[in-house]
Amino acid sequence: MSVFSYAFIFLLVTTLCVYYTVGQRFQWQILLAASAVFYFLNMQKIPLVLVSVSGITYCGALVLERIRRTKGFSSCTADSLRRMISGFCILLLILGRQTDLFALLGNSYFTLRAISYLVDVDRDPGKRETNYFKYLLFLIYFPAVSQGPLNRYHPFRENFQERRSFRYTIVMHGAQRFLWGAFKKLVIAERLSLLVTYVYSNLEASSGLGIIAATGAYAVQLYADFSGYMDMMGGISSSFGIVLPENFSQPYFSLTVAEFWRRWHITLGQWFRDYVMFQFVMSRTGRAVSRFFKRFGKHAGKNAAVIAGTVMVWMGTSLWHGFSANYLLWGMYYCSVICLSLMCTDIFTWLREKLGIRQECIWYRIFCMVRTWCLVLVADVMVIAGSLRDLKIIALKLLYEFLPKEGVRLADAGWGRSDIVILAFGMVLLTGYSVMQEKGIRILDKIDARPLVVRWGIYYTVLFTVLLYGLYGMAYNAGEFLYMQF
Repeated sequence: MSVFSYAFIFLLVTTLCVYYTVGQRFQWQILLAASAVFYFLNMQKIPLVLVSVSGITYCGALVLERIRRTKGFSSCTADSLRRMISGFCILLLILGRQTDLFALLGNSYFTLRAISYLVDVDRDPGKRETNYFKYLLFLIYFPAVSQGPLNRYHPFRENFQERRSFRYTIVMHGAQRFLWGAFKKLVIAERLSLLVTYVYSNLEASSGLGIIAATGAYAVQLYADFSGYMDMMGGISSSFGIVLPENFSQPYFSLTVAEFWRRWHITLGQWFRDYVMFQFVMSRTGRAVSRFFKRFGKHAGKNAAVIAGTVMVWMGTSLWHGFSANYLLWGMYYCSVICLSLMCTDIFTWLREKLGIRQECIWYRIFCMVRTWCLVLVADVMVIAGSLRDLKIIALKLLYEFLPKEGVRLADAGWGRSDIVILAFGMVLLTGYSVMQEKGIRILDKIDARPLVVRWGIYYTVLFTVLLYGLYGMAYNAGEFLYMQF
């Protein structure tokens, strides 16, 4: 079910009306029913992985709670049980994806949520949920089931346990954010995808400069596509009074690659940090690694476990994105860049002091941002290229055929003059919006403070731009989002 379909709009409007009509004790049940309808209408086969993962982790949390509260059981027993259950859930996820026996929606997202719940209960038995259906709602809550964000159970439970009364401002802000997300997806991302697809499907005929332009377009497309979906679903969820965690924080303003990944897909990074990195660093093995490398210097001992944990995180991240050589290479690349940056921090600091460069200097910050963009674009090439052969072609084009031999024909990519104008308008809006967010300006509050005519003029401008210039229909599968494949 596409979020742009009449069926989804009908489901959303119906759910909102019923949600604000019933009493508090039934509101979470309405959300569960709507989430179940959304989930099952998107599937053609048995949701066996969902049923298995939810049942196993719910029962596993119960067993872990009993073990933690029973004398005579060591913490090693609980740790081993938790690892066994988590491993089994990941195995179910992999089997479901590789065999295609059971249709899945958001399989990796609800599996990671289930594992985070299991680990949290293991750490604090008092956090176990006693109602299985409330736990199931957490796993399949429809604004977050297919692409995240990876919310944690207890903040989520606190949200839906509160009584939600209808408030015009909240629902209106949710609608505004949904509209902005649709603008990013349909006007910007879908239009850029035409150029990306054209260039990367005709690498032999493209120049090195054209490949760089298409790769830059892909970077913006991916951001507009994924963050657009987050805005749409975040807007829907906030209309119910349930605030989802943010997944983006202006990543292209980052000064380093590590900062970029703290701003991009934030909840996934936090999941790997809390449940992989910290688990390893604080474990016996992690402490043993630190003690072993201390003999080579204080900094070596301090960084060794962190670097080992970073390798584990990026191995997991690359496998999460895709079981292919491209993503393995992509993960190794990011891991190498971040680890080298960590090991060379003191050298960079010394060099900056010797050259008299101030960190707050605007030109230095611009240099760092451009450097980060270049490093990210190299990684994007590894993702877009369909094979190692394509990577070889791209390298040769950049070295020996950088400039195009003839004029660029954007019409071949499906672009007309109006597309260039609309895309330029969209990029100006997106950049201005991002700058205001980076400065901490609450944009919706600013719009609310405008006169009625100005406020609704903004709404209608964005709405009619989406309706008139958004790319959707038979030729464009706008219901597909890039991150749904992971």
